[in-house]
Amino acid sequence: MSNRLRWAGVVGFVALLALVVASCAPAAAPTPEVIVETVEVPVVETVIVPVEPEITEFEARCTYNTYRMGWVMDYSDPNNIINEVFSPKSPFQYTFWWDDTFLDLVDQALVETDPDARAAIWNEAEKIMLDDYAMVVPLFHYDRTGLVKSGINYEFPPFGQAHIMKWSFEDPTVTTLRWQLGTEPPTLDINLATDTTSHAVLNQLIEGLYRNKPDGTMEPAAAESYEVSDDLLVYTIHLREDAVWSDGEPVTAQHFVDGITRLLLPETAAEYAYNMYPVKGAEDFNLGVTDDPSTLGLRAVDDFTLEIELHDPAAFFDSILAFSTTYPVRLDVIEEFGDDWTEPGNFVGNGPYILTEWAHEDHLVVEKNPTYHDADKVTIERVLFPIIYETSTALAAYENDEIDVSGYPSEELPRILEDPVLSQEFVRLPRPGTYYVGLNTRAEHTDNLHFRKALQMAVDKRALLDDVLNMPWRMEACGVVPPEIAGYQGCGKVGYLFDVDAANAELQAYMDEAGIADPGEIIIEMWFNRGNEDVIEGVQAMWEENLGIHVRLVIMEWGVYLDVLDQCNNL
Repeated sequence: MSNRLRWAGVVGFVALLALVVASCAPAAAPTPEVIVETVEVPVVETVIVPVEPEITEFEARCTYNTYRMGWVMDYSDPNNIINEVFSPKSPFQYTFWWDDTFLDLVDQALVETDPDARAAIWNEAEKIMLDDYAMVVPLFHYDRTGLVKSGINYEFPPFGQAHIMKWSFEDPTVTTLRWQLGTEPPTLDINLATDTTSHAVLNQLIEGLYRNKPDGTMEPAAAESYEVSDDLLVYTIHLREDAVWSDGEPVTAQHFVDGITRLLLPETAAEYAYNMYPVKGAEDFNLGVTDDPSTLGLRAVDDFTLEIELHDPAAFFDSILAFSTTYPVRLDVIEEFGDDWTEPGNFVGNGPYILTEWAHEDHLVVEKNPTYHDADKVTIERVLFPIIYETSTALAAYENDEIDVSGYPSEELPRILEDPVLSQEFVRLPRPGTYYVGLNTRAEHTDNLHFRKALQMAVDKRALLDDVLNMPWRMEACGVVPPEIAGYQGCGKVGYLFDVDAANAELQAYMDEAGIADPGEIIIEMWFNRGNEDVIEGVQAMWEENLGIHVRLVIMEWGVYLDVLDQCNNL
């Protein structure tokens, strides 16, 4: 995820890992008002948060009980989800749990090079997190689904976003691809972007050292080759010498050093800095223990040789060479334009496309970069990214031949699969990741393990997939590691199965401890981002029906949602 990909967002086009924005929520809240829906006594509200809320309002009430999120894997190792998402130290979890034994196991797994021993350590860590603390409710594992017009030759890697430079039209006279985004990209800052919407665009503008292929392996991109020292600590990466930026400047090893260093600077406040902690000195530098970049294991040996030194062996580190945390940056451009460096006309990239338009909240356009080293292989000249928040609107545009790549509302899936044309254009591909609900271990009610276990066992995940999402082929999740990743355990080996009687026994144990006589007295608050209404309302209904509690929903636009959760995480 991300692969931030980072977060997997909407259930129609986005949270379904639809081909465009696997992890974001589409629509902004329409009006700055609070809508209250009356239900059984006590009144339980559904609150729509304004597009630009007063963050302090939410800082004062970061007592949400649950929050919705999803994670699509950035590389093929359990570290990418067990540690980088759910570690007590991770900036991507908002459950506020802590366990020293878990952290010790993570430390062991990071330096273990034997694959079987490594998987066993991750299994033990996952069991602590899910069995002993029950601080996250995994719902289902992702795949990548969506609609792509016939006549387009496409490919999608299992990790990260598509590289449109590899796409083509069968009709050579067609040169513009129209690709729906489900929301405004939160940022095109190379070091700050953690969501899949932003990276759907950035993947076209920036070229990293390597890129992921459809079979999950890597191929050279800005690099030509690399070797690793015998002690597995030093990666020596040889860059291609014919690469230039879109303004004609050569791409050098120092630009990659600058990119990783800027990612790690405390003032950058990059959430993905955590991803580069295997690099020597990176954690201390990022946490401000030292402010000397020369302490980092980063060195431009010459213009086309990059050296990265780790503090300990990390068996997964080669996979990171294809991830955005190793992107190069142009510090001179950032210094010249400040926060506006990501705007058209200012943005300087080394990828196959150039950003030429960004009408915020409406559309983006990227056009073929004539200075790209493989420009002769790029056949799609222009990509239009219309921002269409509602998946029903996007599907209508797709059927009217107004866009070529689109998501869809989950309720339309049965019709799509029965339609003779749409069914042939429906794409389903591997996309390792997990959709989940996190539980705030500091908030009233969810601060109790019995209550968290009750929530776990009161959700019928199979029914969510079959009856709500209309996606019976997907796998329900009991653990967070997806089935395509080594170390996957599956239901029955980790986590909790659907069991209403056991859920109510745990609920009663909590009520006895808390002195609560009636489950109807319990009101919990569930935060989520727009576009996930079907799944979240399904979970809400199951908790209310199976446990007799009340669930208050708070819905936000994707960018606001991330901002508010991050604010709560920093309190």
